[in-house]
Amino acid sequence: MKPYIIFFLLIIISCKKNDSKLTVIPKDQDLNLRYEVLNQLIDNDSISFEKNYYILVSTLRMVYLNKDENNDEPRPLGFVLEYDSVFSKNDSAYYKNQEKIVSDFRLDKTKIHKKLQYVTDEELHKLDENRKNDFWTEFNKKFGSTCIRSFSVPFFNKDKTMCIVQSSISCGYLNGSGYIAVYKKINGRWVEIKALQNWVS
Repeated sequence: MKPYIIFFLLIIISCKKNDSKLTVIPKDQDLNLRYEVLNQLIDNDSISFEKNYYILVSTLRMVYLNKDENNDEPRPLGFVLEYDSVFSKNDSAYYKNQEKIVSDFRLDKTKIHKKLQYVTDEELHKLDENRKNDFWTEFNKKFGSTCIRSFSVPFFNKDKTMCIVQSSISCGYLNGSGYIAVYKKINGRWVEIKALQNWVS
């Protein structure tokens, strides 16, 4: 009888361990708002998109909270958000929850108003791995004389009156730029109020 009891207890313990590994990602309540911001940013570049100057990277970058010193967890490409007057540390639980939601974000092209050319990170990596010439020669062979345009997933403050987005453009070696901007919703439009971490190559 004892071996059966021990076996039964082992099954219960192993089930509990497996249950603890399951993480439920909550539904993105701000999904429509994220597409509202992205569509407005794309509209701001409408002339360049209409003339096919840009090809949009459909794998949007991620936003993360400022990294805890004790946390060595690797994170994909993106940028780290520091707590400040807009993104208050008092609301850290909200931002950690949003970070989980954002990590599961997949661009739905049907929610983008303009008809655009898209490229995935996987396609770009394959071009880089399998190239016979330099990357940009291979890129231009496949996509024509276009630039790579990318955004991060819009990340909102708790009141959803402001958001932060990273954007970049790359048109060749030593021909790119990008920055992080804070946007505020004013009269129904997302207006850039602050630029952070500009870079140019």
